[in-house]
Amino acid sequence: MIPKTELISPELNNLIEVSFQIYSNLLGYSIEQTSLKVLNKNKWENFCNEYHLDFDSKGIYLPRNQTAIIPKNNELSLFHEYFGHGLYCEQSLTGRRLVELEKKLLEEEKEFFDGRNFTKEDLKNFRKENKTFNYLNNFRKENLGIYEEFAVFSEYFLSKKFKLNMLFERKYKKLNRDFRDYIGKIISFNEKFGDLATFYEFGLGKIQDKERLLKLSKDIFNSKLNETNLILHFGSGKPFSDIDFFIISNNIEPFYCDWLDIRAYKPEEAEEKIGLLDSRVTDPIIFGSLIFGNEEYLSNLKEKVLTQPITEEAIKYNLEMAEYSKKRYLDSSLEKTLQAKNLKSSKIYLANALALKNGEKLLTVKRLVDYAKKRFLHSERFIELKGGIK
Repeated sequence: MIPKTELISPELNNLIEVSFQIYSNLLGYSIEQTSLKVLNKNKWENFCNEYHLDFDSKGIYLPRNQTAIIPKNNELSLFHEYFGHGLYCEQSLTGRRLVELEKKLLEEEKEFFDGRNFTKEDLKNFRKENKTFNYLNNFRKENLGIYEEFAVFSEYFLSKKFKLNMLFERKYKKLNRDFRDYIGKIISFNEKFGDLATFYEFGLGKIQDKERLLKLSKDIFNSKLNETNLILHFGSGKPFSDIDFFIISNNIEPFYCDWLDIRAYKPEEAEEKIGLLDSRVTDPIIFGSLIFGNEEYLSNLKEKVLTQPITEEAIKYNLEMAEYSKKRYLDSSLEKTLQAKNLKSSKIYLANALALKNGEKLLTVKRLVDYAKKRFLHSERFIELKGGIK
């Protein structure tokens, strides 16, 4: 919802309208819940005095009521407070948690002081003993860096779009050295991997449709796409789940981070895994959505998966991969999320080995998970095949 207020000049209003369109086109969403207040010079000075802000302050964002307050017609403040803090609090899990805690504290304050006169000192004393306030205070401190970095990146991002680079560069030079270095690294990342990757790196929600996934692929892989046979998208596709790519390419390597999981194989490796009925390959080939590549090539791969016979080699391979994944799950040096992934992989490989031994080609992760649930009684229990493969 584009804000309407008499203090917004036609020029600033144009920035707002075009910015809404920029974010909607790029991310699939824009500001929805954040309101904007623009104050003239006198009102801004009074506001700063009331809330003990520096008069040189260029704006403030209040997560409690999701409101950006800025001095009249300040472009960088608009980019920083309204589109920076506003978008982060609406479209990242960390920002949403901040808003949730602020609103919870507000309700607790209203309940405690209901019908009573109180001073700022009374409020201060209440907060000192309040669990929500203390948790919120620690949460703010832990996430202040990324909260502010995203807002400054928003200034850079929109300044570039509107050719207001000089405004941003003047501010950038005034930042303290450490913070300037952080922002410099973010800008370098943005120049190398593109806008979508940068927003997702900050933890913003992802609209995982073909148009955006293709743009993301082109931004990340660039000329490597020239030797890429296939990019498939699979997984849940939920806004805060990672993006799962299955790729067949001579140039792209497997990669994993908080928001991106690239499962990459060279063409001959993919063919080999199909022969071994590895569900990490058969599942995306059967159910993945084509993002880049030739439909006929994908159709041929599907046919190979469906007609591949069960072999002793495939059973043995899946058993060995189950054991390998189990060892990685038990490796305490790995991150908890990676251990959990390996626990799931171990069960799926073991379920696949059991199914193949019984003459069943289940091929997809969902069917193998259902199969495993029927046979594994506890989340961390592994069933062994008595007497080995035979």
